[in-house]
Amino acid sequence: MPASYKLIFRISFGHAFFADGILRDLRMVPVPVCFDKLRRAGLELRAQEDGIAVYGDEKAIARLRLHIGAAGRSLGMAFQVFFTDPHFFEYTAPSWPSGKLLFLDTADSVTDDSGRRIVHATPFVEASAFLERDHARLTPILGERVLAPTPAMVIQVDLSAALLDVVDARQRHFHIRFDAASGHWNDGKQGSGDARPDDDPARDITFRHFAGVNIADRRRAHLFLAKGAIQMREVSPPRLRLRPAPHEALKAPANRMAAAGVG
Repeated sequence: MPASYKLIFRISFGHAFFADGILRDLRMVPVPVCFDKLRRAGLELRAQEDGIAVYGDEKAIARLRLHIGAAGRSLGMAFQVFFTDPHFFEYTAPSWPSGKLLFLDTADSVTDDSGRRIVHATPFVEASAFLERDHARLTPILGERVLAPTPAMVIQVDLSAALLDVVDARQRHFHIRFDAASGHWNDGKQGSGDARPDDDPARDITFRHFAGVNIADRRRAHLFLAKGAIQMREVSPPRLRLRPAPHEALKAPANRMAAAGVG
């Protein structure tokens, strides 16, 4: 990309399910009206690891200012969002209501304590952001006909003269973050000792011993059931660790005690 091009705006997605907090399995497509605006202004749309970024040179920025002036208001740049991981809706909160689309607008964004622009006022996307397909806010963006394939989400960028004047690039970078869904999970641990909660993010969740079970190679394992919901994670932290029975603890040094398994 030529050095004369500067960032106009960027949209990034995050997700609490992933260890690094980045949501990668998605595709963003400008709606037809937005595509025409990008083309007429001479803007460059680039896919990013976690979303998209739009760039332009001084001539493109000047054209945007003319379009904004002619319209007498900011330009709405709307994008359809498709989540390409087939399991996305299983580990994501809030759950997707049938027949509705998630809609977010950067005009509603807020700045968090670190200076980032968050498109939703809460730490994560909320269920109140879902709209009916024929909602008055969506019809001007998507048109009367049902798009095929239907996107799961629409994000609109409020492209104003004020945004073009922003000096701090962080204020042109908009963030969207999903929370992880919660469920009831089982923890199976090998060994003959007792088990207790480990010191980890889920330490407020307690477990009850459900049963002893036989596993491969004639080994025994203990099955523990969570008493509450546990958030799904791409990599689950250890939630239990084995502790030898009192008579076994006397025979073995502390550094040879059984290590934790992964929940």
